[in-house]
Amino acid sequence: MAPMKRPRPHTNEVNSELTGVDSATSNFRGISNKKARVSDSRSSQARRLPARNASSSKDSDGDDSENNAGSRGQRRGLENLEFQEEIQTEDEDLDTERATQMIEERNQRVITNRPAENGIIHSITCINFMCHAKLQVKLGPLMNFIIGRNGSGKSAVLTAITLCLGGRATATNRGQSLKSFIKEGENNATLIVKLKNYGYSGFQQEKYGDWIVVERSFSRTGASSFKLKSDQGAVVSQRKADLDEICDYFALQLDNPMNVLTQDNARQFLNSSDPAEKYRFFVKGVHLEQLDKDYVLLRQVIDNIEIKIETRNGDVSILESKAKKAASRSAISRQFDDMREKIEAYGNQMAWAQVEEQEKIRQEIEDELVRNEEQILAAEKRQLTSERGYEEANASSERAVRTVDEVKEALRPIKNEQERLKADFQKTKDDLQASLREERMIREYMKTARVNIKKANDDIALELRRLEERNGGSHAERLAEIEASRAQATEARRIYEEHNEKLPALEEVRREAEMALQRSKEALEPKRAEIRICEERISNLQRNRNEQASAFPPGMPQLLRAIKEDAGFREQPVGPIGKHIRLLKPVWSSILEKSFGATLNGFIVTSKQDQIRLSGLMRKVNCNNCPVLIGNNTPIDTSNTEPDPEFLTTLRALEIDNDLVAKQLIINNAIEQTILIESREDAEHVMFGGPRLRNVKQCFSLNDAKRGWGVRVALTRGGEASTAPMPAWEGRPRMGTDIEAQIGYQRDNLQHLKRELNGLGSRVREVQAQVLQSRQAIERHHRQKNDLKMQLQECEEKTDKLQEDLDQDSVEGGRLDALRQGLKEAEDEKAHYEHQFEDSVISRDRLNEESAGLRRQLEDISTNLISGEAKLKKAEVELLKLQNQRQAALEAKNSAFDDVNETREERDKTSAKHEAQEALIIDYTRQAEEISARVEVDPGETPDSLDRKLTKLSEDLKRFQKKIGATQEEIEIEAANTHLAFETAKEQVTELQDLADLLKGALMERRARWNKFQRFISARARAQFTYLLSERSFRGMLKTDHVNRLLDLHIEPDETKTSGAGRQTKTLSGGEKSFSTICLLLSLWEAMGSPIRCLDEFDVFMDNVNRDISMNMLITAAERSVGRQFILITPLDISNARHQSKNVKIIKLGDPERGQQVLPFGTSD
Repeated sequence: MAPMKRPRPHTNEVNSELTGVDSATSNFRGISNKKARVSDSRSSQARRLPARNASSSKDSDGDDSENNAGSRGQRRGLENLEFQEEIQTEDEDLDTERATQMIEERNQRVITNRPAENGIIHSITCINFMCHAKLQVKLGPLMNFIIGRNGSGKSAVLTAITLCLGGRATATNRGQSLKSFIKEGENNATLIVKLKNYGYSGFQQEKYGDWIVVERSFSRTGASSFKLKSDQGAVVSQRKADLDEICDYFALQLDNPMNVLTQDNARQFLNSSDPAEKYRFFVKGVHLEQLDKDYVLLRQVIDNIEIKIETRNGDVSILESKAKKAASRSAISRQFDDMREKIEAYGNQMAWAQVEEQEKIRQEIEDELVRNEEQILAAEKRQLTSERGYEEANASSERAVRTVDEVKEALRPIKNEQERLKADFQKTKDDLQASLREERMIREYMKTARVNIKKANDDIALELRRLEERNGGSHAERLAEIEASRAQATEARRIYEEHNEKLPALEEVRREAEMALQRSKEALEPKRAEIRICEERISNLQRNRNEQASAFPPGMPQLLRAIKEDAGFREQPVGPIGKHIRLLKPVWSSILEKSFGATLNGFIVTSKQDQIRLSGLMRKVNCNNCPVLIGNNTPIDTSNTEPDPEFLTTLRALEIDNDLVAKQLIINNAIEQTILIESREDAEHVMFGGPRLRNVKQCFSLNDAKRGWGVRVALTRGGEASTAPMPAWEGRPRMGTDIEAQIGYQRDNLQHLKRELNGLGSRVREVQAQVLQSRQAIERHHRQKNDLKMQLQECEEKTDKLQEDLDQDSVEGGRLDALRQGLKEAEDEKAHYEHQFEDSVISRDRLNEESAGLRRQLEDISTNLISGEAKLKKAEVELLKLQNQRQAALEAKNSAFDDVNETREERDKTSAKHEAQEALIIDYTRQAEEISARVEVDPGETPDSLDRKLTKLSEDLKRFQKKIGATQEEIEIEAANTHLAFETAKEQVTELQDLADLLKGALMERRARWNKFQRFISARARAQFTYLLSERSFRGMLKTDHVNRLLDLHIEPDETKTSGAGRQTKTLSGGEKSFSTICLLLSLWEAMGSPIRCLDEFDVFMDNVNRDISMNMLITAAERSVGRQFILITPLDISNARHQSKNVKIIKLGDPERGQQVLPFGTSD
């Protein structure tokens, strides 16, 4: 709220009746020229004037007559006042004499001038204004003389003051619009005026402080703006209304031509030949013209009000008749008030019963809201549980995948060895079956031979006993020799058989060497395959440097195109995920690709509907192995969950350009808590060698033995150490990376693989040498076997020879020889079959040993394979189980997210229902309150039961109302409305009459004061003008004819001429005109209250004498005008003025220079 305008003290005034007028202003400047309108509504009672209280209807006639009489009296007073304006009410000579006395008394007093605390100008700054790039002038608080040559900026100072403080461009007589004041070649101009604002009476000291800075900027486009700043430079306001308020507060009448008198205005004021024009200029300068216009407007308002009063008096009689008739009907209708009271009571209860019914519905909705909140809390708990469950299931699934890969890798060589052993075992089994069949045949033959030998031996023994009986004991000795030879043959056979027993061991050595050779050869091909894959990878990297899409599953381009063309997604899916990831460390490419798995092929959506839609597109374009994850845009902060900065984490090794991708990898793969250490030894030392690391779940390291493979190092939940191999990624890299660095890494990997291949070749050659040595050992064994077999044969031949000699010496050689020959043949046949059987047994034993060995190996390897397959099956079952658990956990997690969103949506819907119900209750309550205040509804009553009761009572009342022609409510409303209309109309007439009387009285009082203003200003101006002319021994008079609105000056420069009324201003010289202008201006300034007074080039046409006298007059007047600031402009030198008063400040502006950009600052003395 703006502060109240304070009155200015006048320390140099004695007679307040004559000189107590600072400025003549009016309170009616805000009144529009439109005809005043008086409202007929009842709200006019709130705006009733306090001059008269409302009277009763009984006294209205008398009061109206009295008011009319008073109005006629005031009307006659106005007419008398207007008549008095046409004659002179006072003797001008008497007024002039009194004013002259006052001036003489004031001039005899000693007055000490002092600067005003506020309301004066401290400095003016012009930027790109008129012909000045920058002009700054600092003013003194009292008397200021601005001097300088033409073009130095003297008149620009007054123009800048007028424009900056809200004046119009036309008021300066320098241009028709603001853009005409902008310096040539510039687009904008700025004016800054700094006002003093000291003291307790300053304007809004708490906002502006001790200085108010007014800044006005305008451009050639027509734009213009104001800024009001405090002494600290802060912008307080940009409204022109606030600037106008400041100017009104300090009475800065800058648009008043008498306040800021330019050269053109002074010339027009003095040289105008028309007294009427001079009078108009005079009354405009002292603001009497504005007061006169305000009073004319007030007179029009009074006339309009009186016309309305005459019209309303006829309406009041008609309204009074209607009110009496309606009151009579109302009295008749009140006989059925009991029935109406019941109807009203039931109606009130029915209105509030509906409110209670809606409140019950609201309570049900609030209960539902509580349930919704509980469901949201439960869903959020399930969401947290499902997130933890998914993380655990995902980690378990990854471990199971690695376990399956490890078991499969371990089973591969076992299966190969099993196939080889099966083939060898089947061949040995076939050979063994053939050997067994041959052995059975030989056994039958041997059985027959043994029977024949037994029979032959029996016959020979019988024959020998017979012959022994005949020959004596020589035969026994020879038999003993034969037995000794047979013992040697038996020993030779034992050595031969022991030698044969060493063959299986040699065969085993050979088989082991051959198996090692086979394993070594089998390891060559996978290594060559790895080399081929690495070479292909390098070739692909070189060939497809900028084609990352080819690394993803087939159909990915079609899927991306389908996603782009589909406008049915709530939010565009993000993917494939690998496309949004850039690997900063290529050495970790294979391990991270294997760790992320199919996730890098996947997409991320933000709703279940988008997931279903995207899955349908994948099936449509046949793009498989691309999981669809559901995420949200809620940011995730990992600053408190990451390990120390010294560790490289997966998150720090990646550059991810999408927040959704980063969030999903953090949630699903814990990339912010997975550290990367190249050395396995260092990784195990970090993970197992001390206390458990903060915010670290697992560690990946490079496999020292297998290039491209990795090792996962982690601690189980129980704190046990766990390491697991990670197979190399065999596909193309899906994450973006530095291609050249990736190619370099693959080339290093290729060299390493070639070195491993060379090592495997060397191993093959070593094993081949071992196979050769084992085969040579078997050959030596066979040669020794042959030698031992020959020794055995020699022993057996010796035995046979002795037996043969014995047989030759027998007496009866014919029959014994024949028997022995038969025995020999049987023994030879048996020996033949025994040799065959022995060879068969040896072969069978060998085959049995080989078969047993192969069976044992098969059993062992089958056991290992069964164990491995069981382990694999168990791992696969566990993997399937964990994958199902992971999928279930993911679905549970997504379902939990969906549940949270759905419960929140339900909560929002319920909240919307609650808000709608609240609005409905408010509406019902508002409607019910329009009927009555809240009432208790009778127990058991419902809107329907109340409606039935109301219907019955209403029908009874209608029958009565039908008789009288209207309802009670209509009758009462009609009675109340007619009575209110009558009272309102009567009151409005009274108010209008009071207002008219008040305005008439105010107009009469203000007209009387205006006449006094007119008299005192005129008398003061005449006396002061005559006094100032006498300073140079001039004579003259200021004639004012207020009736005819004329002002004329008569001046006689020659004091020797005592006759005549003086000369017209046209006959005066330039100096005399300027001197007369100064005298007149100082005379009028006495009647004005503005703290600032400006005069431009007041002494241009004066000679030195007139200039000195005028200068002294101006300085003397300024000294007597306490607190007033004077700004006087002259192109002439006035250096002697500083000696006349210490309050004089001379400001000399620098001379203009051709082509200058910035004028030098003015110097002050």
